[in-house]
Amino acid sequence: MPFKMTIFRKFIVILILLILPVFALYTYSNQVSVDVVRKEMKESNLRQLSFFLSQAEMTFEQLSVAANTIGGYQVIEELTHFDEIQSKYEKVKVKQDLMEKLKLLGASSNWTNQFTVYSPTAGTGVTTLNQIDYSTMFSPDSLSLVWKYRQIEQNGELVKQFVKHTVYPGSQLIVEVSFTIDNILTMLDQIKMKGKNDPFLFHEGFQPIVNRTADQPLVGELVGYLKDSKLGDSDTAYISLHGQNYMVNYVKSDKLNWFLIDYVPLEKVLKPITKSSLLFYSSIGLLLLMSIAFALLLYKNVQIPIYQLLQGVKKMGMGSFSTRLENTPGNEFGFIFNRFNQMGEQIEQLIENVYAEKIRSREATLKQLQSQINPHFLYNSLAFVKSMTELDEKEAVIAMTLNLSKYYRYTTRVENQETTLREELELVTHYLTIQSLQMQRFDYQIDIPDAMLDIPIPRLLLQPIVENAIIHGIEPELGWGELFITGVQEGKAVRITVENSGSAITPELLEELENKLELPLSDDVGCGQWNVHQRLKTKFGPEAGILLTPSQYGGLCVTLRWETLE
Repeated sequence: MPFKMTIFRKFIVILILLILPVFALYTYSNQVSVDVVRKEMKESNLRQLSFFLSQAEMTFEQLSVAANTIGGYQVIEELTHFDEIQSKYEKVKVKQDLMEKLKLLGASSNWTNQFTVYSPTAGTGVTTLNQIDYSTMFSPDSLSLVWKYRQIEQNGELVKQFVKHTVYPGSQLIVEVSFTIDNILTMLDQIKMKGKNDPFLFHEGFQPIVNRTADQPLVGELVGYLKDSKLGDSDTAYISLHGQNYMVNYVKSDKLNWFLIDYVPLEKVLKPITKSSLLFYSSIGLLLLMSIAFALLLYKNVQIPIYQLLQGVKKMGMGSFSTRLENTPGNEFGFIFNRFNQMGEQIEQLIENVYAEKIRSREATLKQLQSQINPHFLYNSLAFVKSMTELDEKEAVIAMTLNLSKYYRYTTRVENQETTLREELELVTHYLTIQSLQMQRFDYQIDIPDAMLDIPIPRLLLQPIVENAIIHGIEPELGWGELFITGVQEGKAVRITVENSGSAITPELLEELENKLELPLSDDVGCGQWNVHQRLKTKFGPEAGILLTPSQYGGLCVTLRWETLE
């Protein structure tokens, strides 16, 4: 059939030829504006980082100069000959005089700092710190003539600081000056207060030093990228994380040998330009739509209504029962359109009613089955807490209450009937911890591949099986018991096995247990395994369920098997 250039098609072609040059020109202009803004933002951010870094390095230099001036004090000579002073009073006076001078030096800087003077020949020193071990603190491998990042323990707390040593000729005197990273954090907070920055310090091999309100997960991802990059003294990198583009600027500190890094989300900075672009493109689109609507008026009376009706019938035939015919014309086709829409609504409503009824029935069955799972060990747990409280076993009480609270927080959460294998294993771990606190005569192992942890499953699927293994397999035995939880996935097939080391199960008892899984629930049929078996079948189909076999460890092996729905 030859192609026909109708009036409608000619109109569309002319309209496109008119719009394309305008569209191309604006796109080019918009890109130039974006490039200019990005360049200005980059230069401004780098200047700001360099300014703050230069201020900090001036403070580093002041502290270094202060450490160099200590050697000129007269009292230093007395400290190096400290062991020659006979009078205790004179010794105390020497240290007090030196302490006052060190405090005066520390007060000259606007950063909180600490000075320590140590004389190896005299074996003593003076420090503004609370308590130190001079022999350890000034061991040869601990000295650094440049600023070095150090983590030490003081009064039972981990202190992070930068430290630098000045060793005078002959090693008769060593001066250490240090400052904690609280000063760095304050500087980073000040930078962040001045704009939309989120600065941090980075050095490969150490945890980044971030400001107090930093987005630490995002900083961690940025650090992972920076570790794999070769960084110069000052530059800018563009990184895309989770669909968001970031401009990352960094400047290297010559004094600390660390990088001061700041990142800015480009979308926030370019938001005004983006809004302008969106407005322009929306206007162009609106103009195009209005022109098309004008052209469509030429065919409104016959051609378009027939085309819409044919398309609606085709979609309805393909199963899209939500199809509706809009823009009903004010002529004979209006009656046909209305009848078509009414027919579609009636069919769709009928299908939705049947489908909704099926879903409600399915959910009611699942909730009814799940509601039968109730914890059987609450009273024992509370009795354990009471006994341990009377014995003043605080750690046992804390462990029991913590795990018990997490266990019941999970089991009583009914707003969502679905979970993941990861969360279910956390519940099982809490349950096993509670049981181990009470029994203290069994061990357990969980071997589930990481790739299976995000598999969606119904809630309380694994815990009843583990509970049966403990109560019926390990608890009746007098000796030490073991429990093994393993998992494997092959394609869509999922297998989770729970085994215990209880008494060997007889073939007769095994057959009886298997028969009970298929019987209707009654007083003679156990609730735990039957419940899980029925829920697996309801959720994943008749081929899913529980498989009972003798365990290689002596007890019962329960295998949960199903195929994922994805």
